[in-house]
Amino acid sequence: MIVIPAIDLIDGKCVRLTQGDYNQVQLFNLDPVEQAKLFEKSGAKYIHVVDLDGAKTGKPVNFEVIKKIKISTCLTVECGGGIRDKATVELYFSSGIDYIILGSVIFKNPDFVSEVMRVFGKERFIASLDFKDGFVKLSGWQEATTITVEEGISKITELGFERLIYTDITTDGMLKGHNFEAAKYIRKLFNGFLTASGGISSTEDIIRLKSIGVDAAIVGKALYTGQLKLEEVISLL
Repeated sequence: MIVIPAIDLIDGKCVRLTQGDYNQVQLFNLDPVEQAKLFEKSGAKYIHVVDLDGAKTGKPVNFEVIKKIKISTCLTVECGGGIRDKATVELYFSSGIDYIILGSVIFKNPDFVSEVMRVFGKERFIASLDFKDGFVKLSGWQEATTITVEEGISKITELGFERLIYTDITTDGMLKGHNFEAAKYIRKLFNGFLTASGGISSTEDIIRLKSIGVDAAIVGKALYTGQLKLEEVISLL
């Protein structure tokens, strides 16, 4: 089980949202690069970085910050948000980014997804499935759909993804625990490397996810508020 700290970016700053609401933004660090270094010092090997401006606008906004995180640390970097064309994929990979996360584009432009996975290698891409009340949400969680979680995972599997991050939006940023029923359900549906996200706020949450068979857990607000100590969690696993 891998614990992956999260850095969400708006205007080049490290923030957290509550339930994906862009009107509920908490600023945690003016310097995301410094924050990444702090996570690395605490024992992190991976970092999950999302360009929230990019997710909303459909084009990369915080690329330079993400590139600097990669250059300034030894962390394995997975990043997403607004990556919707081949030139952007090339830009991120050429800057040393390890994994690119694709979300909305899986459902809006699957031909593009097939093409970049063929050109750059499917093992370098991670599917992101964000849902609320059992239905997939797109475009930085702003757009509702009638696509069920099962249908979403079926599409992700069909495209050949080997890695999946899922987020139950209702739990995200609430510090009230994870949706473990969703974890069990998604684990049965997806055979690849599975990462849980949303509401993970205690060592008990992480141990329980491990027992379900989840491979990694993304932790955000709980680390920033001090509710969870990265060193302690890593030492337990």
